[in-house]
Amino acid sequence: MWGRAVKPAMLAVFVFSCCLTGMLMAQGAPSTERKVDPRITQLEMALNHVSQEQQSVYQQFQMLQELRRNEIQDSNPLVQGMGGVKDMPPISYDESIAQQRERKERFNQHTRDLDRLYGRYAELGEQKKVILDQLRELAKEIGR
Repeated sequence: MWGRAVKPAMLAVFVFSCCLTGMLMAQGAPSTERKVDPRITQLEMALNHVSQEQQSVYQQFQMLQELRRNEIQDSNPLVQGMGGVKDMPPISYDESIAQQRERKERFNQHTRDLDRLYGRYAELGEQKKVILDQLRELAKEIGR
């Protein structure tokens, strides 16, 4: 479900949102000569907060994705099987089945967590869009 296509897409959204935030911050940077509307400052702070949280969620997503990939690699029967690994005694059938169940449960938990984080990332993206729209409207209002 979270193949290689998702990671570049999320990265593109993240980079785009960071660029928008940076451009908006640069445009709205207060000069010493003019007074900044407190609503703009408040919206910029909210935008910064949402951007930071979104970045944190994205980093968590990446870490979980890597853990999930490791679970897939660890489940490879050529790497670990009933015959054991060099310098390790072979494990019993029951131990092997228990390890497979635990690995599958971890994999499923990672998948659920990835779905949750993806949803949160998208939610934060929507919040950011609303704040950016409010900032644009306020800028138009002030510019009149």
